[in-house]
Amino acid sequence: MLLCFVDESDQGDFHGFAGLMADEHATKAITGTLNRIMRQISVDWGIPATTEFHGHPIFHGKEAWKHVPTRVRVGVFHKVFDTIVAEDVVILLRWVHAARLAERQASNFYPVNFPPEQVCFQHILQRAQQVSVNRDTHALIIADDRHDRDRHRERFATYQTQGTPGVYMQTNLDRLLDTVHFAPSHMSRMLQSADMLAFIYRRMHTVTESDPRAAREMARLWQTLVESGRMHNEGNWP
Repeated sequence: MLLCFVDESDQGDFHGFAGLMADEHATKAITGTLNRIMRQISVDWGIPATTEFHGHPIFHGKEAWKHVPTRVRVGVFHKVFDTIVAEDVVILLRWVHAARLAERQASNFYPVNFPPEQVCFQHILQRAQQVSVNRDTHALIIADDRHDRDRHRERFATYQTQGTPGVYMQTNLDRLLDTVHFAPSHMSRMLQSADMLAFIYRRMHTVTESDPRAAREMARLWQTLVESGRMHNEGNWP
């Protein structure tokens, strides 16, 4: 069985989700390695060993990371990504363009206009289903806690009884177990890994780096994911 850890990152018209699919062995290995990395950061820079790997404050040097030098914080991203791709995982990255989605729904007279984050989360579920079929197994979805969690649970139940909307990748998610489980990311290194993936994915698509050094590091991080062969059907809609 696989666990699929999901987190999001939004900015403007970009509504994106990252999913990290791993079995129990990869989950334990990634969690253990990230705990060791954070313990060393704690020794070197005096932040708590329980500090969360959270893309935004690490990148911008905020919160617990405000006194940690830029070079170290950049290195944290590389260490996290190297840790992820070293294991037998599948990385799901999808985003929805809010304005283009609204235009498409209006021009095609969609009977129901779903919000972009719901459409994107559906895409993640469909791809988690696809990976589970390909590996002849099942998966459990664990997402970062959010205020609209009940609506996502309701839609998940509808997908399983009536199928996902539309004909593209239409499925009743029969390989996904139970419901969508929501958990606080600060208690899960795997959800933190999904957050780091989602943050870099969003920034790659929404920011033109003014500092060539930042642009170079972003390109290196993306190259790590691409060359790992761990990504499954990355893309955007419409």
